[in-house]
Amino acid sequence: MSNTSSANEIILDMEVRGNGKVESEAILTLLKTQKGDALDADKVAEDIRTLYDLGYFSDIRVLKTEIDAGIKLIIDVKEKPAITAIKYAGMEEVTEDDIKEKIETKLYTIVNEATITSDLRVIEKQYIDKGYYLASVDYKLDKVGDNEVELTFVVKEGDVVRVGSVYVLGNEYYSDGEIINKLFSRPLTRASSFASPASLYQDEFLKRDLEFISYYYRDQGFAEVKVAKPITLLDQDREFVRLTFQVEEGLQYNVGKIDVSGDLLFPKEELFEAMKLKSGNLFRYSFFQKDVEMLVNKYGDLGYAFVDVNPKTKFNRDVDPPTVDINYEITKGQKMYFGKFTIVGNSKTRDNVVRREFEVADSELYSGTRLSKSKSNVERLGFFEEVQAIRSRDPEDDKLLNYKFKVKEKPTGQLQAALGFQPGQSKVENRWFGQGRYNEENQSGYGWKTSLTGKWNGGKNYSLELGFTNPRVNDSHWSLGFSSFLNNEVRKVTDDIELQERRIGGSVTLGRKIIELIRGSITYKISKIKTSSESFIIDKLREDGLQSTVIFGLGRNSTNNYLDPSSGSNVKATQSVTGGPLGGDFQFMESGIDSSFYYPIDFSETYRTFFHLKGVVSYIYPLGGEPVPIFERYRLGGFNDLRGYDFREIGPHFNILQNPQGRLSRLNKGGDKKMFFQLEYFMPLIPEAGIKALVFADAGRVFDDEESLQFHGFSKDYGFGFRWITPIAPFRFEWAYPYENGETGDMKFIFYLGY
Repeated sequence: MSNTSSANEIILDMEVRGNGKVESEAILTLLKTQKGDALDADKVAEDIRTLYDLGYFSDIRVLKTEIDAGIKLIIDVKEKPAITAIKYAGMEEVTEDDIKEKIETKLYTIVNEATITSDLRVIEKQYIDKGYYLASVDYKLDKVGDNEVELTFVVKEGDVVRVGSVYVLGNEYYSDGEIINKLFSRPLTRASSFASPASLYQDEFLKRDLEFISYYYRDQGFAEVKVAKPITLLDQDREFVRLTFQVEEGLQYNVGKIDVSGDLLFPKEELFEAMKLKSGNLFRYSFFQKDVEMLVNKYGDLGYAFVDVNPKTKFNRDVDPPTVDINYEITKGQKMYFGKFTIVGNSKTRDNVVRREFEVADSELYSGTRLSKSKSNVERLGFFEEVQAIRSRDPEDDKLLNYKFKVKEKPTGQLQAALGFQPGQSKVENRWFGQGRYNEENQSGYGWKTSLTGKWNGGKNYSLELGFTNPRVNDSHWSLGFSSFLNNEVRKVTDDIELQERRIGGSVTLGRKIIELIRGSITYKISKIKTSSESFIIDKLREDGLQSTVIFGLGRNSTNNYLDPSSGSNVKATQSVTGGPLGGDFQFMESGIDSSFYYPIDFSETYRTFFHLKGVVSYIYPLGGEPVPIFERYRLGGFNDLRGYDFREIGPHFNILQNPQGRLSRLNKGGDKKMFFQLEYFMPLIPEAGIKALVFADAGRVFDDEESLQFHGFSKDYGFGFRWITPIAPFRFEWAYPYENGETGDMKFIFYLGY
């Protein structure tokens, strides 16, 4: 088209040709050139660039024809082909499922080179996260029809790049080993193994290592330490990278004078007493940060949400030892109050279920401490993947802070069914098992907990249980729960005697928050027991009758998530009384402590591992002179405690004579005390799918009546496994090995639905 235009060339009509996927109206709307305008070549050229920028067209031409007293513009386009298939070639270490949801290119869209190029970087990022820094990704388009193509991402994976060696230069205070052993980027050794993520070379790990070395020194008084960006050298085999960190330590400082100035609302002595840094002590940066945080929190709890704590430091390098003086200048700002609290993102969970976890309320004086507790309480429910507290000043009153709690819900219900087969040493020991379970932690969005479980463990072993709990009755701190159960179990008394036990009953539990994270509860449980056997059995092994029990509980749960914790602790002490003033046919008491501790170790913002340490100590003893029923006594072994042993295998044994002409048989009579510990280390395997790998070790012992608790003679096992948290059910797959007298026994495989 000519770059000149005539005032007489008025555009009377416009038409789009050659388009198939993109609507003509959509194209015309984007153009600056419109009907009724005088033809302007510069404007038309700009319109052509605009259409090219869309990425949908490979060729664009603008033609004009004369009509009547004006002209008609024809926008002739050639569309890029549509993508009818997306394929992947050369991928082994990364699966298609890892990629599909992350790339922007979708089926049946028009080829867009910019989007595809962006997708190449996404795929490369997946390989980088796995340590494949040499991976390269390209693409090709294969024509399969008229204006249709297949897109294939072609991957050359290369080898994974690992850290071969790490050097530290300039360090005197810390040895090389003291630094390297604490880095995320650690050299590959036999101890770390190829399965360890620590030996992978990753940019994210390297950045954190720089921050860590600097922090490591500053926390030992080296306030002016400098750590240069590490030198990286890729070996000729392109499998290992060598890292060199350069450190300039500087002087090690002690704390000199400490002062507080500005808006003082507390006596200086009170603030000095609360500080972790003390004059004359080592200047630890972690203590320095906590002191600033302490001042912010103290002022924040008085309503000063925007308090400014500005620490002024003065380094005294000419004294021995060198010192740093600190003056915390405080500007309190304006006193603030809480305004409106709104909750967004909770399509299922009702507002009151979230609000009742708040430690703050509208129009109250601002408190940062209570606001943080409120957020933690909501997170601890386990109903949400993410909880954000977003604040803004009220547009009508600048003394009010409005908060929007933005939550992202996750599935809290599980409907599961399973049928399995567990092989034994013989055909007799082979058995089928099945389980069905419905469990909802947030029933109908009210926060109620409901469950219905049916289990069949082969033969006449089956159970059915129904439960309901309202953890916050009328949004109060009282909880109320009910359950009913039916249980039929065939117990193996000796090698050739089986006893069938049937229990039917129910329970009711009343609980209440006492203070902070501490709750108390009282449970009344009643069950009717009936035993039978096809073999001769001595009377003391029978336990027919009514069992009436009350259980007192006191616990503290500080875990970060009730459903799937990874940090915090859960400790509970219980005391139960069976019989006595409660009536029934059995009389005994039981005391116990059950504790779990979770210790997180974060390798990155998205890769959290954690240790789980569990300890249980229990004691069951007579009440009113009657012995404890034999099947209430303790035994260990099985999926829930000592995983490397048969179910209830561990316990004191004695010989019984079935009849005067019979042979001796060994009976696990159980003990009156038990103690066991479990150590588990969880590592995300496929975080998006909720799959974790774990390694574990168990140790426990059952003590007979005349034995006292002692920390030796334990049965032990170790093993590994996987946990898969799904919306359908939590699955456990574990392989456990008993370890006795320095030798490892035969493997036990565990498949279980639930925790």
